[in-house]
Amino acid sequence: MSLRYACVLLLIICTPAAAAPVPVQLTDDSKCYAFPFWSPDGTCLAFFSVEDDRIGIWTMNHDGEEMRALTENGACEFACSDPWSPDGRHLLFVSVHDGKTDLWTMRPDGSERARLTDDGLVAPGQPSSGYGGVWSADGDAIVYTSCLYDNSGFWEVFQASLAGEANGSVVADAVLEVRYDADLWIMDADGGNKRALTTGGDASSPRWQPHGDKIAYLSNRSGTREIWTVERDGTGDHQVTFTGNHVCDYAWSPGGTAIAYAAYLPGPDLECPLSLVDLEENSTIRLTSGHWDQSPVWSPDGTWIAFTSVTRDPPALWVTEHDGSDPVPLASGAALSLMWPQWSPDGARVVFSTIDDLYAVVDKDPSPSPEEEDAAPLLGGRQVEVLKVTAGLSLIIVGIAFFRRR
Repeated sequence: MSLRYACVLLLIICTPAAAAPVPVQLTDDSKCYAFPFWSPDGTCLAFFSVEDDRIGIWTMNHDGEEMRALTENGACEFACSDPWSPDGRHLLFVSVHDGKTDLWTMRPDGSERARLTDDGLVAPGQPSSGYGGVWSADGDAIVYTSCLYDNSGFWEVFQASLAGEANGSVVADAVLEVRYDADLWIMDADGGNKRALTTGGDASSPRWQPHGDKIAYLSNRSGTREIWTVERDGTGDHQVTFTGNHVCDYAWSPGGTAIAYAAYLPGPDLECPLSLVDLEENSTIRLTSGHWDQSPVWSPDGTWIAFTSVTRDPPALWVTEHDGSDPVPLASGAALSLMWPQWSPDGARVVFSTIDDLYAVVDKDPSPSPEEEDAAPLLGGRQVEVLKVTAGLSLIIVGIAFFRRR
Protein backbone atom coordinates (compact mmCIF):
# COMPACT_ATOMS: atom_id res chain seq x y z
CA MET A 1 0.00 0.00 0.00
CA SER A 2 1.39 3.42 -0.91
CA LEU A 3 2.12 5.98 1.79
CA ARG A 4 -0.45 8.31 0.28
CA TYR A 5 -3.33 5.85 0.59
CA ALA A 6 -2.12 4.57 3.96
CA CYS A 7 -2.48 8.11 5.29
CA VAL A 8 -5.98 8.42 3.85
CA LEU A 9 -6.98 5.09 5.39
CA LEU A 10 -5.67 6.25 8.76
CA LEU A 11 -7.80 9.39 8.62
CA ILE A 12 -10.88 7.40 7.54
CA ILE A 13 -10.50 5.07 10.51
CA CYS A 14 -9.94 7.87 13.01
CA THR A 15 -12.66 10.26 11.78
CA PRO A 16 -16.40 9.78 12.40
CA ALA A 17 -18.69 9.67 9.41
CA ALA A 18 -20.53 12.86 8.49
CA ALA A 19 -23.45 13.78 6.31
CA ALA A 20 -22.40 15.25 2.97
CA PRO A 21 -23.32 18.82 2.11
CA VAL A 22 -24.69 19.76 -1.30
CA PRO A 23 -21.84 21.75 -2.86
CA VAL A 24 -21.84 23.88 -5.97
CA GLN A 25 -18.82 22.72 -7.96
CA LEU A 26 -16.70 25.46 -9.51
CA THR A 27 -13.65 23.50 -10.75
CA ASP A 28 -12.84 19.84 -11.22
CA ASP A 29 -9.45 18.51 -12.20
CA SER A 30 -6.77 16.12 -11.02
CA LYS A 31 -4.81 18.62 -8.96
CA CYS A 32 -4.87 18.95 -5.19
CA TYR A 33 -5.30 22.46 -3.78
CA ALA A 34 -4.56 23.56 -0.20
CA PHE A 35 -3.81 26.48 2.14
CA PRO A 36 -6.04 29.21 0.64
CA PHE A 37 -5.43 32.80 1.73
CA TRP A 38 -7.43 35.91 0.87
CA SER A 39 -5.83 38.94 -0.72
CA PRO A 40 -6.06 42.05 1.52
CA ASP A 41 -8.82 43.48 -0.66
CA GLY A 42 -10.75 40.20 -0.71
CA THR A 43 -10.87 39.95 -4.50
CA CYS A 44 -8.81 36.77 -4.91
CA LEU A 45 -7.18 33.82 -3.20
CA ALA A 46 -3.62 32.50 -3.22
CA PHE A 47 -3.00 28.81 -2.53
CA PHE A 48 -0.77 25.95 -3.61
CA SER A 49 -1.46 22.84 -5.66
CA VAL A 50 0.05 19.40 -6.11
CA GLU A 51 0.03 17.36 -9.29
CA ASP A 52 2.57 14.74 -10.33
CA ASP A 53 6.03 16.28 -9.91
CA ARG A 54 4.77 19.82 -9.42
CA ILE A 55 4.00 21.76 -6.25
CA GLY A 56 3.08 25.29 -7.21
CA ILE A 57 1.55 28.60 -6.19
CA TRP A 58 -1.78 29.57 -7.77
CA THR A 59 -4.23 32.44 -7.55
CA MET A 60 -7.89 32.70 -8.49
CA ASN A 61 -10.76 35.12 -8.17
CA HIS A 62 -12.84 34.99 -4.99
CA ASP A 63 -15.56 33.02 -6.85
CA GLY A 64 -13.15 30.36 -8.15
CA GLU A 65 -12.86 31.81 -11.65
CA GLU A 66 -9.66 32.63 -13.57
CA MET A 67 -7.27 30.22 -11.90
CA ARG A 68 -3.67 31.17 -12.66
CA ALA A 69 -0.54 29.08 -12.10
CA LEU A 70 2.40 31.19 -10.92
CA THR A 71 4.90 28.32 -10.71
CA GLU A 72 6.51 26.61 -13.68
CA ASN A 73 6.18 22.87 -14.24
CA GLY A 74 8.61 20.73 -12.27
CA ALA A 75 9.18 23.34 -9.57
CA CYS A 76 8.38 22.98 -5.87
CA GLU A 77 6.93 26.14 -4.30
CA PHE A 78 4.41 26.59 -1.50
CA ALA A 79 3.08 28.93 1.18
CA CYS A 80 1.49 27.55 4.35
CA SER A 81 1.05 30.89 6.11
CA ASP A 82 -0.47 34.06 4.68
CA PRO A 83 1.73 34.94 1.66
CA TRP A 84 0.12 38.33 0.94
CA SER A 85 2.02 41.48 1.81
CA PRO A 86 -0.21 43.95 3.71
CA ASP A 87 -0.55 46.12 0.60
CA GLY A 88 -1.37 43.09 -1.58
CA ARG A 89 1.46 43.82 -4.01
CA HIS A 90 3.67 40.79 -3.26
CA LEU A 91 3.44 37.11 -2.35
CA LEU A 92 5.94 35.50 0.04
CA PHE A 93 6.63 31.81 -0.52
CA VAL A 94 9.11 28.97 -0.08
CA SER A 95 10.85 27.66 -3.18
CA VAL A 96 12.93 24.47 -3.34
CA HIS A 97 16.02 24.45 -5.53
CA ASP A 98 18.55 21.59 -5.49
CA GLY A 99 17.08 20.29 -2.23
CA LYS A 100 17.38 23.71 -0.55
CA THR A 101 14.41 25.70 0.76
CA ASP A 102 14.54 29.50 0.54
CA LEU A 103 12.15 32.43 0.75
CA TRP A 104 11.18 34.32 -2.37
CA THR A 105 8.69 37.06 -3.28
CA MET A 106 6.83 37.77 -6.50
CA ARG A 107 3.98 39.88 -7.78
CA PRO A 108 0.50 38.29 -7.69
CA ASP A 109 0.79 37.79 -11.46
CA GLY A 110 4.01 35.80 -11.03
CA SER A 111 6.36 38.52 -12.24
CA GLU A 112 9.33 40.19 -10.50
CA ARG A 113 10.48 37.09 -8.62
CA ALA A 114 13.13 37.91 -6.01
CA ARG A 115 15.13 35.56 -3.77
CA LEU A 116 15.37 36.73 -0.14
CA THR A 117 17.42 33.96 1.53
CA ASP A 118 20.18 31.78 0.20
CA ASP A 119 21.15 29.39 2.98
CA GLY A 120 18.49 26.77 2.11
CA LEU A 121 17.35 26.25 5.69
CA VAL A 122 13.91 27.87 5.87
CA ALA A 123 11.79 24.70 6.01
CA PRO A 124 13.02 21.36 7.36
CA GLY A 125 10.56 18.94 5.77
CA GLN A 126 6.95 18.66 4.62
CA PRO A 127 5.44 22.04 3.75
CA SER A 128 2.63 21.92 6.31
CA SER A 129 4.94 21.70 9.32
CA GLY A 130 4.79 25.30 10.59
CA TYR A 131 7.95 26.69 9.00
CA GLY A 132 8.45 29.50 6.52
CA GLY A 133 8.01 33.26 6.74
CA VAL A 134 5.36 35.90 7.53
CA TRP A 135 5.08 39.63 6.86
CA SER A 136 5.20 42.28 9.55
CA ALA A 137 2.02 44.25 10.13
CA ASP A 138 3.52 47.26 8.33
CA GLY A 139 5.01 45.19 5.48
CA ASP A 140 8.53 46.47 6.14
CA ALA A 141 9.96 43.22 7.54
CA ILE A 142 9.63 39.44 7.38
CA VAL A 143 10.12 37.00 10.24
CA TYR A 144 11.08 33.48 9.24
CA THR A 145 12.32 30.13 10.52
CA SER A 146 15.95 29.19 9.99
CA CYS A 147 16.80 25.54 10.62
CA LEU A 148 19.97 24.43 12.37
CA TYR A 149 20.38 21.36 10.18
CA ASP A 150 20.53 20.76 6.44
CA ASN A 151 17.58 18.57 5.46
CA SER A 152 18.17 18.69 1.73
CA GLY A 153 18.18 14.88 1.64
CA PHE A 154 14.49 14.83 2.48
CA TRP A 155 13.60 17.22 -0.31
CA GLU A 156 15.57 15.22 -2.83
CA VAL A 157 13.68 12.05 -1.86
CA PHE A 158 10.35 13.84 -1.72
CA GLN A 159 10.68 15.36 -5.16
CA ALA A 160 11.80 11.99 -6.48
CA SER A 161 8.60 10.49 -5.08
CA LEU A 162 6.49 13.10 -6.86
CA ALA A 163 8.25 12.18 -10.10
CA GLY A 164 7.54 8.47 -9.46
CA GLU A 165 11.18 7.67 -8.76
CA ALA A 166 10.82 6.83 -5.03
CA ASN A 167 8.07 4.93 -3.21
CA GLY A 168 6.19 5.90 -0.06
CA SER A 169 8.32 3.86 2.32
CA VAL A 170 11.45 5.66 1.15
CA VAL A 171 9.75 9.00 1.80
CA ALA A 172 8.65 7.82 5.26
CA ASP A 173 12.21 6.86 6.13
CA ALA A 174 13.44 10.24 4.91
CA VAL A 175 10.91 12.05 7.09
CA LEU A 176 12.12 10.19 10.17
CA GLU A 177 15.60 11.54 9.52
CA VAL A 178 14.48 15.19 9.38
CA ARG A 179 15.87 17.49 12.09
CA TYR A 180 13.33 20.15 13.08
CA ASP A 181 15.53 22.41 15.21
CA ALA A 182 15.05 26.04 14.12
CA ASP A 183 15.27 29.63 15.32
CA LEU A 184 13.39 32.76 14.33
CA TRP A 185 15.14 35.34 12.19
CA ILE A 186 13.99 38.71 10.90
CA MET A 187 14.95 40.61 7.76
CA ASP A 188 13.88 43.64 5.79
CA ALA A 189 11.22 43.07 3.14
CA ASP A 190 13.90 43.06 0.43
CA GLY A 191 15.95 40.38 2.22
CA GLY A 192 18.50 42.71 3.78
CA ASN A 193 19.58 43.19 7.39
CA LYS A 194 19.08 39.59 8.57
CA ARG A 195 19.40 38.95 12.31
CA ALA A 196 18.38 36.26 14.80
CA LEU A 197 15.47 36.80 17.20
CA THR A 198 15.73 33.53 19.15
CA THR A 199 18.44 31.04 20.02
CA GLY A 200 18.38 27.43 21.14
CA GLY A 201 16.86 25.91 18.01
CA ASP A 202 13.32 25.53 19.32
CA ALA A 203 10.95 27.83 17.43
CA SER A 204 8.29 27.28 14.79
CA SER A 205 4.98 28.66 13.46
CA PRO A 206 5.69 32.41 13.73
CA ARG A 207 2.67 34.76 13.64
CA TRP A 208 3.03 38.55 13.59
CA GLN A 209 0.80 40.60 15.88
CA PRO A 210 -1.78 42.63 13.92
CA HIS A 211 -0.98 46.34 14.15
CA GLY A 212 1.96 45.64 16.49
CA ASP A 213 5.57 44.63 16.94
CA LYS A 214 5.21 41.34 18.81
CA ILE A 215 5.88 38.03 17.11
CA ALA A 216 4.28 34.89 18.54
CA TYR A 217 5.70 31.43 17.93
CA LEU A 218 5.61 27.87 19.29
CA SER A 219 8.40 26.43 21.42
CA ASN A 220 9.03 23.31 23.53
CA ARG A 221 11.69 24.92 25.71
CA SER A 222 9.49 24.76 28.86
CA GLY A 223 8.92 21.02 28.41
CA THR A 224 5.68 21.24 26.45
CA ARG A 225 4.83 23.12 23.27
CA GLU A 226 3.58 26.55 24.30
CA ILE A 227 3.07 29.98 22.74
CA TRP A 228 5.84 32.51 23.30
CA THR A 229 6.19 36.09 22.08
CA VAL A 230 9.21 38.22 21.24
CA GLU A 231 9.51 41.85 20.14
CA ARG A 232 10.71 42.60 16.61
CA ASP A 233 14.00 43.85 18.05
CA GLY A 234 14.57 40.51 19.83
CA THR A 235 13.77 41.75 23.34
CA GLY A 236 11.00 40.64 25.68
CA ASP A 237 11.07 36.95 24.78
CA HIS A 238 8.65 35.22 27.16
CA GLN A 239 6.09 32.44 27.49
CA VAL A 240 2.39 33.39 27.31
CA THR A 241 0.57 30.03 27.59
CA PHE A 242 1.07 27.45 30.33
CA THR A 243 -1.08 24.52 29.24
CA GLY A 244 1.31 21.82 30.38
CA ASN A 245 0.29 20.00 27.22
CA HIS A 246 0.94 20.84 23.58
CA VAL A 247 -0.43 23.80 21.62
CA CYS A 248 -1.06 22.69 18.05
CA ASP A 249 -2.43 25.85 16.45
CA TYR A 250 -3.23 29.45 17.32
CA ALA A 251 -4.34 32.81 15.92
CA TRP A 252 -4.01 36.44 16.97
CA SER A 253 -7.18 38.43 17.54
CA PRO A 254 -7.67 41.24 14.98
CA GLY A 255 -6.79 43.83 17.61
CA GLY A 256 -3.62 41.98 18.63
CA THR A 257 -4.56 41.82 22.32
CA ALA A 258 -5.53 38.15 22.58
CA ILE A 259 -4.62 34.77 21.11
CA ALA A 260 -7.01 31.87 20.53
CA TYR A 261 -5.34 28.48 20.52
CA ALA A 262 -5.92 24.73 20.47
CA ALA A 263 -3.99 22.41 22.80
CA TYR A 264 -4.02 18.63 23.09
CA LEU A 265 -5.10 17.20 26.44
CA PRO A 266 -3.66 13.91 27.74
CA GLY A 267 -6.00 11.03 28.51
CA PRO A 268 -8.02 8.30 26.82
CA ASP A 269 -10.57 10.73 25.35
CA LEU A 270 -9.50 12.47 22.17
CA GLU A 271 -9.80 16.06 23.34
CA CYS A 272 -8.28 19.23 21.96
CA PRO A 273 -10.18 22.23 23.35
CA LEU A 274 -9.90 25.84 22.28
CA SER A 275 -8.77 28.48 24.76
CA LEU A 276 -8.08 32.20 24.72
CA VAL A 277 -5.27 34.10 26.42
CA ASP A 278 -5.78 37.82 26.96
CA LEU A 279 -2.36 39.48 26.86
CA GLU A 280 -3.56 42.74 28.41
CA GLU A 281 -5.41 41.10 31.30
CA ASN A 282 -2.91 38.24 31.59
CA SER A 283 -5.83 35.81 31.84
CA THR A 284 -6.91 32.62 30.10
CA ILE A 285 -10.39 31.23 29.49
CA ARG A 286 -11.56 27.93 27.99
CA LEU A 287 -13.69 28.39 24.87
CA THR A 288 -14.63 24.78 24.14
CA SER A 289 -14.36 21.43 25.93
CA GLY A 290 -15.03 17.76 25.37
CA HIS A 291 -14.14 17.82 21.66
CA TRP A 292 -11.28 17.70 19.20
CA ASP A 293 -11.35 21.31 17.97
CA GLN A 294 -8.57 22.89 15.92
CA SER A 295 -7.59 25.69 13.52
CA PRO A 296 -9.12 28.71 15.28
CA VAL A 297 -9.40 31.82 13.13
CA TRP A 298 -10.99 35.15 14.01
CA SER A 299 -13.54 37.06 12.00
CA PRO A 300 -12.18 40.45 10.90
CA ASP A 301 -14.29 42.31 13.47
CA GLY A 302 -13.20 40.02 16.32
CA THR A 303 -16.76 38.87 17.02
CA TRP A 304 -16.53 35.27 15.85
CA ILE A 305 -13.98 32.46 15.92
CA ALA A 306 -14.28 29.79 13.25
CA PHE A 307 -12.72 26.39 13.94
CA THR A 308 -12.77 22.81 12.73
CA SER A 309 -14.03 19.83 14.69
CA VAL A 310 -14.11 16.11 13.91
CA THR A 311 -15.78 14.93 17.13
CA ARG A 312 -18.83 17.21 17.22
CA ASP A 313 -22.19 16.29 15.77
CA PRO A 314 -21.83 16.93 12.94
CA PRO A 315 -18.09 16.92 12.29
CA ALA A 316 -17.85 20.28 10.63
CA LEU A 317 -16.50 23.74 10.28
CA TRP A 318 -17.97 25.51 13.31
CA VAL A 319 -18.16 29.07 14.54
CA THR A 320 -18.52 30.43 18.04
CA GLU A 321 -18.66 33.86 19.59
CA HIS A 322 -15.29 35.11 20.78
CA ASP A 323 -16.10 34.08 24.36
CA GLY A 324 -16.96 30.50 23.36
CA SER A 325 -20.73 30.91 23.49
CA ASP A 326 -23.32 29.84 20.92
CA PRO A 327 -21.26 27.42 18.76
CA VAL A 328 -23.02 26.55 15.49
CA PRO A 329 -21.92 24.45 12.49
CA LEU A 330 -21.14 26.33 9.31
CA ALA A 331 -20.42 23.43 7.01
CA SER A 332 -20.45 19.68 7.50
CA GLY A 333 -19.79 17.23 4.77
CA ALA A 334 -18.19 14.25 3.18
CA ALA A 335 -14.76 15.64 3.99
CA LEU A 336 -12.63 13.52 6.28
CA SER A 337 -11.20 16.62 7.86
CA LEU A 338 -11.78 20.35 7.58
CA MET A 339 -8.60 22.41 7.73
CA TRP A 340 -7.14 25.89 7.44
CA PRO A 341 -10.27 28.09 7.51
CA GLN A 342 -9.75 31.72 6.52
CA TRP A 343 -12.22 34.61 6.81
CA SER A 344 -12.50 37.03 3.92
CA PRO A 345 -11.52 40.62 4.80
CA ASP A 346 -15.17 41.72 4.77
CA GLY A 347 -16.22 38.82 7.02
CA ALA A 348 -18.81 37.57 4.51
CA ARG A 349 -17.05 34.33 3.56
CA VAL A 350 -14.91 31.60 5.06
CA VAL A 351 -12.72 29.50 2.80
CA PHE A 352 -11.27 26.23 4.06
CA SER A 353 -9.66 23.03 2.88
CA THR A 354 -10.54 19.37 3.27
CA ILE A 355 -8.63 16.21 2.59
CA ASP A 356 -10.01 16.52 -0.95
CA ASP A 357 -11.24 20.02 -1.57
CA LEU A 358 -11.32 23.72 -0.90
CA TYR A 359 -14.68 25.18 0.07
CA ALA A 360 -16.13 28.61 0.64
CA VAL A 361 -18.92 29.28 3.11
CA VAL A 362 -20.81 32.24 1.69
CA ASP A 363 -23.36 34.59 3.23
CA LYS A 364 -26.44 33.84 1.16
CA ASP A 365 -29.61 35.49 2.44
CA PRO A 366 -30.24 37.62 5.54
CA SER A 367 -33.92 36.60 5.57
CA PRO A 368 -34.17 32.90 4.59
CA SER A 369 -37.45 31.14 4.09
CA PRO A 370 -38.46 28.33 6.52
CA GLU A 371 -37.50 25.79 3.86
CA GLU A 372 -34.06 27.35 3.49
CA GLU A 373 -33.58 27.41 7.27
CA ASP A 374 -34.09 23.64 7.34
CA ALA A 375 -31.67 23.13 4.46
CA ALA A 376 -28.48 24.74 5.80
CA PRO A 377 -26.83 25.92 9.02
CA LEU A 378 -26.97 29.50 10.21
CA LEU A 379 -24.35 32.07 11.18
CA GLY A 380 -25.82 34.68 13.48
CA GLY A 381 -29.24 34.23 11.89
CA ARG A 382 -27.84 34.35 8.35
CA GLN A 383 -28.22 31.57 5.80
CA VAL A 384 -25.02 30.08 4.39
CA GLU A 385 -24.23 27.73 1.57
CA VAL A 386 -21.14 25.67 0.81
CA LEU A 387 -19.42 26.15 -2.53
CA LYS A 388 -16.97 23.55 -3.78
CA VAL A 389 -13.95 25.38 -5.13
CA THR A 390 -11.37 22.73 -5.99
CA ALA A 391 -10.77 18.98 -5.77
CA GLY A 392 -7.81 16.69 -5.17
CA LEU A 393 -5.73 14.69 -2.75
CA SER A 394 -2.16 15.26 -1.58
CA LEU A 395 0.61 13.47 0.22
CA ILE A 396 1.60 16.87 1.60
CA ILE A 397 -1.80 17.55 3.17
CA VAL A 398 -2.25 14.14 4.78
CA GLY A 399 1.37 14.27 5.85
CA ILE A 400 0.52 16.82 8.51
CA ALA A 401 -1.65 14.23 10.29
CA PHE A 402 0.66 11.30 9.64
CA PHE A 403 4.15 12.70 10.08
CA ARG A 404 4.00 15.82 12.20
CA ARG A 405 6.43 15.27 15.05
CA ARG A 406 6.48 18.68 16.70
